[in-house]
Amino acid sequence: MMNKTALKIFLSFIFLAAATAIIMLLINCVGLALLLSDKNDIYSNSQRYILDQISENMTVSEDGLMLSDRSVLPEENWAMVIDAEGDVIWELNRPDDVPVSYSINDIARMTRWFLNDYPVFVRTEDYGLLVLGAPKDSMGKFQIRYSMEWFESFPERALSVVAVNLILSTVLAVILGWSLYKRLKDITAGLACLRMEKRVNLAEKGLSRDISMSINEISRGIERKNEALLERDSARANWIAGISHDIRTPLSVVMGYSEEIASSNEVPEKYRKKAALITERSVKIKKLIEDLNLISSLEYDMQPAKKRPVRLCPLLRLVVSEILDNGPGAGFTVNLNLTCERAVVSGDEALLERAFFNIINNAIVHNPDGCDITIDEYAQNGRIYVRVKDNGKGLDGDIIKNIGEMPRSSHGLGLPMAFRIIKVHGGKMELKNDSGLTVLIELTGSGFS
Repeated sequence: MMNKTALKIFLSFIFLAAATAIIMLLINCVGLALLLSDKNDIYSNSQRYILDQISENMTVSEDGLMLSDRSVLPEENWAMVIDAEGDVIWELNRPDDVPVSYSINDIARMTRWFLNDYPVFVRTEDYGLLVLGAPKDSMGKFQIRYSMEWFESFPERALSVVAVNLILSTVLAVILGWSLYKRLKDITAGLACLRMEKRVNLAEKGLSRDISMSINEISRGIERKNEALLERDSARANWIAGISHDIRTPLSVVMGYSEEIASSNEVPEKYRKKAALITERSVKIKKLIEDLNLISSLEYDMQPAKKRPVRLCPLLRLVVSEILDNGPGAGFTVNLNLTCERAVVSGDEALLERAFFNIINNAIVHNPDGCDITIDEYAQNGRIYVRVKDNGKGLDGDIIKNIGEMPRSSHGLGLPMAFRIIKVHGGKMELKNDSGLTVLIELTGSGFS
């Protein structure tokens, strides 16, 4: 399948080349017309204009012909009038080598070409043939004749020339543009790979050499950056795992002894209470360590390790029961509405349980004065939805906007952690304030009927 971007550029190149050829053809036609024309041969300086001026200023009287304004005849030009018998009856500035009497043949040759190497132009008047002469070697005279058939077929021939120019320009554009298209196709494909941070190695040659070199260098830079990030992340993950292991081992000993002391009747009451407090705090430390390891894996969208079919409704009932068993306090009610009992999702059951626990527990933690929590589960358009809604005070808009970012401290980890868990399970999680907070989870599943 052709690269659409490169193909559009290629077709645009062909269109522009053809349009350019037509425009250049028109320009060449105009240029040829200007080339064949004499820029000095405009009417105000032309021999026709001079003849018109002489004729207008020529008067006929009993004494003969008289030019009332001699300035109409430019310097170095001359003029004369020949009567029906071939004799010159009036003249002005006539050169000495110009005869004063002419035969019919002389007049025929003169009107067509030259008179003794003088370019001449004629005009018939009632009083005779008015002749205007220009200096020798001042201009040339050519006579071009075309048949009527030539004029009649001119439009067809002009269109043929345009068509030939268009075809030739299109062929040349295709030949030249094909090479450009291939390079553009490679470049756009390379840019697409860059966007996905894949390795790119374009051929560094031709007109696109500099662009290809830049793309290759950017690709190598991204590869080096990703390698450095992977190495750093691996080191951090290993460090977290090592620290967690080093803490869990002595923590287990502390919890064991504190539980033993808290349950021993041989220990005074006040020491048993202190041991129970140590056990409670140790459990929280253990949970923080588990959260730290979980965040370390979720931060880079790692896939769940224990993926299997999970029935969603029993899982939600388990989470709600756990929350109610912990005693959320007075002022809290939880309503559970499950309409798709056979819904099954593929994932890590422990992670999904943690996500739903965090979402529901968030409504309790952030509404100490109590609230009503409603949990709806349903299927729609081949997807499974879970909506958790409370009528509490809602959530800060900045927190909703940045829900996908893990906080820098352990405070407020619940919802961002749930967001990451839902995301790595291929789902979506949306939050909005609507007379409280509404959290909508969308998952891919089966068992809708």
